[in-house]
Amino acid sequence: MPLSTVNGLNESQIETFLKAKKSFEIVGLRGEFTKSVVIIEKKIENLGLKCRVKSDIKGAITQGGILGAVIGIASLPIGVAIATAATVASAGHTLATYNPDYEIIKDYVNKKMKVIYKK
Repeated sequence: MPLSTVNGLNESQIETFLKAKKSFEIVGLRGEFTKSVVIIEKKIENLGLKCRVKSDIKGAITQGGILGAVIGIASLPIGVAIATAATVASAGHTLATYNPDYEIIKDYVNKKMKVIYKK
């Protein structure tokens, strides 16, 4: 089932979807991800709900293609250290937001964000 779409940071439309506990995607953010995530998180928390924020890494890897793989191999030792730190941070964040009502997924490559109701 396709998600409802919000163009830009239309706060009233976002609030309507959140109150109805619906999943939706936001398109046309043009680099305003940080601001948008903060606004959406506050709106979710004001409703007494919890949320978890993630990045869509699969899309970025797909866009990276062969060049990304070559650079990844060249920087393997550094990459392993960064990946380990990221895994530890991610596990801590996952525990802190155990059983969230909403999941916010940032897709930097396609310049959109998905807000998924999980319960």
